[in-house]
Amino acid sequence: MAIKKVIKDYFTFSRKEGAAAIILLVLIGVFIALPYLINTKKKQPVVDIKLQEEIIKQQSGEGKGDSGHYQHQAYNSKYTKYSSQENKVFQPFNFDPNTVDEAGWHKLGLRDKTIHTLINYRSKGGQFRQPEDLKKIWGIRPEEAKRLLPYIHIVNLQVEYKKKDYTPYKPQVNKPTIVDINTATLEELRIIPGTGNGLVFRILKYRERLGGFASIDQIKETYGMNDSSYSLMLPYFKLNSPILTKININTATDYELGGNPYIERNVAKAIVLYRQQHGNYQTVEGIKKIVFIKEALYQKIAPYLTVQ
Repeated sequence: MAIKKVIKDYFTFSRKEGAAAIILLVLIGVFIALPYLINTKKKQPVVDIKLQEEIIKQQSGEGKGDSGHYQHQAYNSKYTKYSSQENKVFQPFNFDPNTVDEAGWHKLGLRDKTIHTLINYRSKGGQFRQPEDLKKIWGIRPEEAKRLLPYIHIVNLQVEYKKKDYTPYKPQVNKPTIVDINTATLEELRIIPGTGNGLVFRILKYRERLGGFASIDQIKETYGMNDSSYSLMLPYFKLNSPILTKININTATDYELGGNPYIERNVAKAIVLYRQQHGNYQTVEGIKKIVFIKEALYQKIAPYLTVQ
């Protein structure tokens, strides 16, 4: 009774377990039968029958035609030519590599290509100063050079030196001259004593901002100018007739007036505002009616103003 109970406990399934077991058995059967159900035959590759026949002929030796014969003949010809170059007869004699001709090089057993290199080297002015120089020629093999060295005898080596006339360098020194400060160029100012590149550029920049120098003393106002530099320059400066760029106070904006280093921004605005309130200026002196334009300031800015 105990054995029956054990068997009953292990082999008795519920409805769900029985269904699962049946499904599992079906899946196992499908996977076992699957290889037999699927067509596993592979398609045969496409074969070029003509190409296959040609390969078979070539392998069996039947394809030797004119082309094969030509290739074989060309190979033999190349091999023969190479062999003839390698096996030239060596007929030694004493020679000067600077003068021996092409026929002589052939007797010495050199190859055509090497002979051409040697002759080309000499035609371009190359010379052999000592026997060992032969080793430096491109294409000469070590064994060839070793074989030829005992027979080399260099005679009457002439080296032509072209005498060159060397003229001692004399730096060109430009002497400073007296220049007009309103027309002087950068090059003219640069050679004047006391000027350096930086100072020269600042002088020209200041001249441009002013609109030209009305007097030589204005150069001292250049930024970076000191008394010693100015003293060195002064003998070389002159002012023929001031060439000044003037600003029309009846049309200029405060920005344009303020571009002159003598006219501060508040002065420029006052000049424009007075014009707007009272009409155009009849003369440049009209700006003296502005309260804070004193006589000293007027004398500085008047040369650069106009009422055109």
